[in-house]
Amino acid sequence: MNSICALCGTPLTETDFSVGKNKLADGGYLCVGCFTKAIHINRDLINNLDQFYFAEITGMILKSKIDASQNSGGFQATANSHYEYDAPTRLDEIKDQIVTLNARLSVLANEEVNELANVLDRDERLLAIAEGIDLQSNREGIIFSTQKRIAFIDKKFLGGVAKNEFLIQDVSSIDHDENLLYSILKINTYRGSAQFKLHNKNDGRAFSNVQSRSKTHTENEFRQNSSPFQAFTQTIPDLVEENVYSTDKGDSGTIFEQLEKLGKLRESGILTDEEFAEQKKKLLDKL
Repeated sequence: MNSICALCGTPLTETDFSVGKNKLADGGYLCVGCFTKAIHINRDLINNLDQFYFAEITGMILKSKIDASQNSGGFQATANSHYEYDAPTRLDEIKDQIVTLNARLSVLANEEVNELANVLDRDERLLAIAEGIDLQSNREGIIFSTQKRIAFIDKKFLGGVAKNEFLIQDVSSIDHDENLLYSILKINTYRGSAQFKLHNKNDGRAFSNVQSRSKTHTENEFRQNSSPFQAFTQTIPDLVEENVYSTDKGDSGTIFEQLEKLGKLRESGILTDEEFAEQKKKLLDKL
């Protein structure tokens, strides 16, 4: 019997098990607090929670948090009560991505999923995720891919994390072979290869096109970020050439203002020391 709550990861007590209706379809259990939270969202869960998987319950809770964050008061109302939620955390975002990918992770992967909040960069987005075994180390955990890397992590019993990762640019190809009950995922790099046994035979398909999806994600990200950069660079000539050299001789107030502006341009790295010295000389010659 599982000893931790499938949602919050807290140890389960005898009181939690005495509820009797808090078991999930994939074998996990909810503590009394999480079970109460779930039935606040969907009253039907009080009688048929055992028909829902961990990912489905997580999806319901995340959707409720998103809906609640869009309300001015930050409350999610039900017919008989009001339930208040905090803003979604980074872990909430990651679990939401897992639900979007339709990944069917068991309760045994909860520790590794929670660790993703510490492993992933803020701008990383999950493209594929599955449970499996690293055939080199024979460790069991989760393997995932983002637009930056493919990685395997196993949350050790004593709190450490075993990790094996490959940057997308180092991956030459990705192969997967489906068997009757499982599949073998092979990551080929320019320095060697690694193999993983995935518990679900269909999970390898999601990894087969992560390279092209990663490239598309990176290109979209670049296009989104390039426009502000281009707009900024277009203002530089205006700052440098803004009537600095046509100032009438003897207009010392304007000249000193332009000198100050040139100094700020140099401090910000827009002008080099040589460019600053040249333009400063031209201005001082007008005094």
